[in-house]
Parts: sequence; C-alpha cells; structure tokens
Amino acid sequence: MEVKDLNKSIREIFQSNYVVPLYQRNYAWTDVEIHQLLRDIYENYIKDSNSFYFIGTLVVLKRKNGDFEVIDGQQRLTTLSLIAKKLDPTLNTSKLQYDSRPEVESFLNTYYQIGEVATTTTNHLVSHFNEAIEFIENVDLKAKDPNETLRLIDFISTNDINGFKEYFFNQVQLVKVEIPSDIDVAHYFEVMNNRGEQLEEHEIIKARLLDKIKDYKKGSHQFALVWDACSQMNKPIQRLFKKDRSQYFGVNYDSYDFKIKEEQSGEKSDEASISMSDILSGKSILEEDENIVFDKNEDFEAIIDFPNFLMHVLKLYFLDKEKDIPLNGDELLKWFEDVEDEIEPLKFIDFLLYNRVVFDRFIVTVVEDEKSEDNSKWVLHQPTMYFNKKNNKNYKRLQYNNTFDKLQEPIIKCLSMLQVTFRTKKYKNYLHEILSWFNTVEDLNIKEEDYLKKLNALVIKIFNENRNYDKLIKEPHYNEGTSTPHFLFNFIDYLYWSENKDKFKFEFKYRNSVEHHLPQSYEQDKDVLDCLGNLCLVSKSGNSKMNNESPIGKADTSGKYYKEELPAKQLVMYNKTNDKKIWGKEEILSHYNDVLELLERKNEILNIPLD
Repeated sequence: MEVKDLNKSIREIFQSNYVVPLYQRNYAWTDVEIHQLLRDIYENYIKDSNSFYFIGTLVVLKRKNGDFEVIDGQQRLTTLSLIAKKLDPTLNTSKLQYDSRPEVESFLNTYYQIGEVATTTTNHLVSHFNEAIEFIENVDLKAKDPNETLRLIDFISTNDINGFKEYFFNQVQLVKVEIPSDIDVAHYFEVMNNRGEQLEEHEIIKARLLDKIKDYKKGSHQFALVWDACSQMNKPIQRLFKKDRSQYFGVNYDSYDFKIKEEQSGEKSDEASISMSDILSGKSILEEDENIVFDKNEDFEAIIDFPNFLMHVLKLYFLDKEKDIPLNGDELLKWFEDVEDEIEPLKFIDFLLYNRVVFDRFIVTVVEDEKSEDNSKWVLHQPTMYFNKKNNKNYKRLQYNNTFDKLQEPIIKCLSMLQVTFRTKKYKNYLHEILSWFNTVEDLNIKEEDYLKKLNALVIKIFNENRNYDKLIKEPHYNEGTSTPHFLFNFIDYLYWSENKDKFKFEFKYRNSVEHHLPQSYEQDKDVLDCLGNLCLVSKSGNSKMNNESPIGKADTSGKYYKEELPAKQLVMYNKTNDKKIWGKEEILSHYNDVLELLERKNEILNIPLD
C-alpha cells in the first residue's frame, strides 16, 4: 500500500460508497460528541477559512464491488454524512450503508431523498438517528461566547452559510487509510479495539514537568502523586491519598495545608519514586488508605474533564500576566509549550491541588439517585472527619456532607442552573470566574451568604451582558421562538424559584428543546406563537411526546404531562391555562408581561444592589 494522498476532504470522502459491517457496533454518538465535532469545525473555520482542518482517521477495506468496508471511524463518518445532508439539501443519495440493518438503510435513504425524518418511532436504532439529526440542528456553534448563540438550523438560512458549507466540504479532512485486501479483517478489528490508548496530552505535560524537577527525588514523587490524584476528576480528592493525607488537607482533612518537599536526590528517602517510563506507560502511584473507613462510595460525575480543568488552572496560574489562554482542553499541549519555561513545577502542582480542592467543595457534581426522574441529582459536598472508638480501637471515618448549611439549596440551584445552560466541557467561562474568587486558603472559609451573593451577581452579569435581551420590551414582544437562548429560560425559572421557594419543586436538568405551549401548527394567533410568553424549555423526549397536544391537554392536572416538579415557567403557564380554561393570544401576552416584570425585579429578588 502506498502511503500518499491519504488526506481526503469531506467532498472527496463521499465520492465513494461505504458499508458498516455487522461486526461494528450500532451508531451511538450523543449530543456531546456531535456538538463538539461541529463546534470545533466552526471554530477553525472562523480562525482561518482557507486552512485545512484534520478531524481524524478513516480505516477501510475495499470490497470486490468497489465499496469500502469501514473498519475504524464509522461513528464520525456517519455523523459527517448526516451533517453533509443538512448543509447541502441537493444531496439525494446516501453514501453509507449498514449490513443486515434494513431499518437503518431505509431511514438513511428516506432522509437523503426527502430531507425529513419521522417524528416518532419505536425502533431504538432509528430513533437514535432521529436524535442525532436533532442534535445537529440545535448545536450552538458559538458556545464559546456566553453572550451570543448561533444554532446550525438558523445559520443554514443565512447568507453566511455558503462560506461555512464550502469550508466543511473542501477544507475539513480525514486521513483515509485503505488496508490490504488479504488481511484478516476480524483479527485486525479485534487488535484495533484492544490496543492501548494513545498517550494523552496531559500525560505528556506531566512527564515534561517532572523532567524539570528530576534533581528532587521527594519533590518528583510528590508531584506525580498529586498530579495522579487531581487527574481523577470523579473521585473526592481526599480519598486519593494515603499516609500523607494530613500533609495536604490538615488533621481533619477539611482544609488545605500543602507543603512542598524539595530534598535533593542525593538524600535518602523512604518514598517510592516513579520513573519517566512509568509515567509514559500510565502507571499511577496512588494507594487507598487501609486505616480509614469511608462511609460510602462517594464517586460522582464531575462537570468537566481533567484536560479542560488543567486549562482553567493554567489560565489562573498566569492570571496576572494576562495571557489569552483559551478554556479549551484540545489546545492544552499547544499552550503548555508556549508557557512551559515560565512554569515552576512544584509551585504549579500546589496551585493545581488547591484549585482541585476548591472545585470539589464549591462546584456541583452529579451522583446517582434512583428517586429522580433521570436517576441523578446535584450535590455540593465537603469532607468531614469523625473519630470513633469501637472494640477498644480508635478508628476514623471520613464522610462527605453538605458544603453549606442554610443556603445549600439556593447555591446548588444557582450552580446547576449555570451548568445546564453552559453544559459543554469547553469554554466554561462561568466556572473560571468562580475559581478566580478563591485566591488564598482563607477563601475556603467563605461565608455561604457571600458565596450566594457572588453567584447571583454573576448570573445577573451574564444576563446584562447579553445584548440579545435588549429586545425584552413590551411592544414589540420578544419573538425569537426556538432561537431563544436557553439561559433566559433557566434564569426565569431561577427567579421564580428564588422569589417563592415553597411554590416550585423542580430541579435544573439538561432540558434543551424549546416547546411552544400553543403549538406552531395552530393557525390562529400566529403573531404570538414565537413569543417568549408561549415558550418553555423541556427535554427533547418531552417535546416529541407532546407534539401537537393542545394547551388544555398539556396542562390537565390529571394528565400525563402535568407534574408539580415541572420547571417554574412551564408550571406557571400550565396553571394559568387551567385557571382561564384557555390559552391564546391574551394569555400569552399576559404571561409575557409578567415575565418582563419578573426580570425587571431581578436585582431585588436576588438581593443584588443596582450599579
């Protein structure tokens, strides 16, 4: 096989036919992967529309009929196929087939022929494609900018789409690798799926920083220990240390008391060391403490991964020097190389661990909860040590309790509201702002009243800086329809709840579909269908279930849609529908004016003085 001309544009890729064989798993990309792919493409298009952008490798085997069997890369290839049709409606033939999956082939053929999909289906394979197309249409291409939104479905209807379309088809590239025809495909596929993962950028950075302190034996061990602990974002940081736990977190493990060891390598040390080869092989030196009892499994799901968390820490580390470091984990190694000479490894590891302590204590995480509708709940925890004597033996129990006392619930509400709005792991500007509030160890003792006030000031700042909300006036009414920013819905819910906590019982969830209470199919009152007073935010599944149900049917207290746990704005609309026995133009504008009045009182409700 000649290794030349492997780089292929999307247009060149789809000049061939591809078959996904039966041994490949079903299409499984979610909104996270789809949104990330499209946002990365758009971001690079904005940076330089004439440059090529490489997005991965496609490994194929050429069949006797000339079609290419997809060995590796089918998830990305399938997504690109769906995006291609969305950007270019003139494409009428799918270049992708699925062996022995006729329902998928039928779906793709129909989608390419008429450009539409079924709204409901009981087949989970086809419904997943339906969801993928919804994700593609609703991706916010400008997620990096909290003050501006640009959904792909809206972008397509503008004149600017032509430039992006050309970039997508001609400048975005895959490396298409064709394997020899005499290879054992089943064995090759098995080897590919069992191969070791490629070294991640944060592991490379770890090795290079360790190389800078190789003359300090204890220091290098300490650096590796702390780095490995911080990289495990889904475990409480205190659990990831053994005998040195008090050295970092104090006697009760609830503070921060980091001391840098800088003994020269010539001095004796009873601590294990870790070699560079160990680092590059992914070896960890973390150990569990056998002398401490953990009350229960406290694992959680963090709202950010380690590479993106490192970008936050890197930006904070150079905050005084005002370096324009982006909050994007994909650029981690690039930016590290720019500032590597200015990083003092042992000071940086101290800074990294401190910010991880702040993150665990003051940023919400997700834990499993069978009682919740989506089997999850938001928590905000800090470590608490208990000393007990049992059977004449002393033992310690480390528990994780609420970070705050009286204001725990409002703080979780505010933090979760921000997270469900700005949900991607990249460009979390709100998270960076919060982390920047904790400059010293003393800040860990922030009063709950002060923390909530800072959070409320932050959400008001986000609202005030969004020029899109300048359109929130009585006449003409705000009429953005499905383009209404999700932050606005969540902020309204938060204001309703903050003013009357006993009335509303909802939790912020990842609702990302704008629902018209009076359906768009209704011919009357067309001028208010897209008014903010007729809209609420629901889950995509909830939107499809309600479909063209009447407002009376949706709001029926004995029906399947009405629940006391509904988001505040939606519940207010349903209650108003039930009170008036109708939902039309008058009710929509009345609710809209109520919302305007609520927003006008935002500073008063959240106890934030006007500037």
